[in-house]
Amino acid sequence: MQSADRRSRTPNSALRALLEETEWTQAAFAHAIATLGSEAGLRLRYDRTSVAHWLRGSRPDPRVQRLIAEALSRRLGRPVPVTDLGMGDGRSGGPGRRPARAGARAGTGARQRAAATSEPAPAHPADRLAALTAPVVGPPRADTPPPAPYRLTLLTPGPAGRAPATRVHPEHRQRRAAFPGPHRGPGGRPARRTSPDEVASVREHARFFAQQADRHGGGHIRTPLAACLSGLVRRLRTGGDGPHHPQLLAATARLSYLLARVYADEQRHGLAQRAFLTAAELAREGDDPEGVAVVRRALSSQAHQLGHSHHSLALAEAACEAAPADAEPSARAFLYAGLAVARAAEGERDKALDALRRAEHALARAPVDLTTGPESPNGEPVGTYQDAALLYQSSQVRAELGDREGAIGELRSSLRSRPAGERRSRAVSHAELAELLLSCGRLEEACAAWQVFLEDCALVRSGRAARARARMPQLLRPYARERCVQALLARAGVLAGEGALR
Repeated sequence: MQSADRRSRTPNSALRALLEETEWTQAAFAHAIATLGSEAGLRLRYDRTSVAHWLRGSRPDPRVQRLIAEALSRRLGRPVPVTDLGMGDGRSGGPGRRPARAGARAGTGARQRAAATSEPAPAHPADRLAALTAPVVGPPRADTPPPAPYRLTLLTPGPAGRAPATRVHPEHRQRRAAFPGPHRGPGGRPARRTSPDEVASVREHARFFAQQADRHGGGHIRTPLAACLSGLVRRLRTGGDGPHHPQLLAATARLSYLLARVYADEQRHGLAQRAFLTAAELAREGDDPEGVAVVRRALSSQAHQLGHSHHSLALAEAACEAAPADAEPSARAFLYAGLAVARAAEGERDKALDALRRAEHALARAPVDLTTGPESPNGEPVGTYQDAALLYQSSQVRAELGDREGAIGELRSSLRSRPAGERRSRAVSHAELAELLLSCGRLEEACAAWQVFLEDCALVRSGRAARARARMPQLLRPYARERCVQALLARAGVLAGEGALR
């Protein structure tokens, strides 16, 4: 006998109309939502029967409703808000759940989840930082932040036609124009002058966290990094005065950039995207066009990783256009390398190789002591670049262009140049090298690369490394009887008789 709740459901005509407009089958719709879930760090197991239930009137979790809206937005090429799905306002917990009374106070955890996932994002960058860090460091403590969908609509072109949506809010533009004069804080009190020591402290924290991310993985630094940013929120809200305040904003942008890198490494791409966009806005307010360019390059790399090659190219081009004329050679190399990868992914072979040559030329002009990444004398973790990183991008370019042997050679050169202490970067590179070798039929060499990968992987906390480790047994399934494979999987804790190889 059906429950009263099931009998009272009304077919969802709004969702059915949207689905018909997409020309998707129910199975294809479910697959698109599962793909979006992986971008947000969620493992979803929906199929066509799940879609059929939604069409009959059932409601999935609010987080899934936001993924549904994003999937439809991508397919239809226009924003589709959650409110158009016929599932309520996107905040209810599903059928049978009683809505909260008007004026009732939500619990702390609920407020934090809403702050991190609801749209639109807060206008003020300090509020955005609060939303991005509260789930990690605020009470109740939660080491796993809530998911948020990666949204292509957040990458809409700006006035120039290519720049992502990193424009400054009008209120912020007016405030930035008034930098030369005295500012007013809350209640009309004069804003406190920003000291050089404050700027130096934030920069030192950024250098430290960048080092730790490359050496040990983002999993080790997410909570202290979020706590550091959370501590800066009040300072940003109260405003600042003096010639050093823009530098404080630019330095805070670098910390937000690093938080975005951590979230991206954990495959929480929706949160990473929001942290990158916040970093771009802070860099803008801090009169740091090089910082804006570097963030756009990071957004391009993220879009490339998620398979959005067209958006990736637009962002990479916008990054190069945003770079100031006096940008450091290492920063220009970083930007051109990203452009080369994006062009290769779009099949623009000649343009990709030209961009790669530009990156190599720029890096050759950089002082030697500025090519050592976050350990460079100026302590900047964003915009500095090193030979190992450029060789890694060169490997990506060649792989995209179908030159797998060339990609293997460049990746091996990158590993030879990579400092031994950068275990997270080395682990990811060895995993990619192993997969490239396997695709070329070089099984024993692939197993040897995976052996080194396992050594580094055991010492880092990285979502990307963990995913590579989980993928390894599946890739080796056809070779389960080979001695080198059995030795590798035994070391990884996967026995030949287990389900992974059946």
